[in-house]
Amino acid sequence: MSAIADMMASDPTTLYERLLAVKPAGLSENAWALRAGVNRGVFANIRKRNAANHATISKLLDAIGVTFAEFEAGIRADEKEPAPKAVQAPRLAFRGDDRPKDVPVRGTAQCADREFDGDGAQVFVETMQLDDEVVDHVRRPASLDRRRDVYAIYFNGTSMEPRYEPGEVAYVDPKRTPRSRDYVVVQLRKPDDDGERIYTVLAKRLVKAAPTYLELEQFNPPLTFRVDRKQVAHMHRIIPWEELVAF
Repeated sequence: MSAIADMMASDPTTLYERLLAVKPAGLSENAWALRAGVNRGVFANIRKRNAANHATISKLLDAIGVTFAEFEAGIRADEKEPAPKAVQAPRLAFRGDDRPKDVPVRGTAQCADREFDGDGAQVFVETMQLDDEVVDHVRRPASLDRRRDVYAIYFNGTSMEPRYEPGEVAYVDPKRTPRSRDYVVVQLRKPDDDGERIYTVLAKRLVKAAPTYLELEQFNPPLTFRVDRKQVAHMHRIIPWEELVAF
């Protein structure tokens, strides 16, 4: 019997209720699932089945910094005692408690793969969906104190591993023009009854920005492909970590 099954056998509280008991205040189920890199319907499934596999629970707990022992004890993430600070230890500029948590996260969910032109043939590329709603907020690096236009996304899917893992956050600059080899968020559009709207998103590496197309790269599986400029509503630069951190 698994640790999850053992715990459920000894406690009549549902698994869904136990998860909500450790959820940080102010974090929605949708944002939690996105942060953990799992399907956004995970909580509906858990509520219906009163069960989940160990890997899914691990991802959910890791996303909020709760151990299995703390989960079993019902200790909520935002009620934990802070870990002792190491003397003279370097830290990321946006990890300190003194940094505001006000950079909006645009909801990102995995979509079906879409077909593009690549290497002389049609290839299927992993895409994401970008919601209009703000689903979460992340810490603001000191380097972005004057940049209120910056937003963040959660990576969902494995196409950019090992550079970006599922559930990892990326900060996005909507103003600075991307250059070759930059990582980018490309928002695609299609005609709609109410005008043009964003319908899917590519988070990839820019190979070439030509007048009539963008050439993009993903790592898993490795391939390059082209997107017609007519489909592109916006292309935003993902800010490299070395620009965000300070010691």
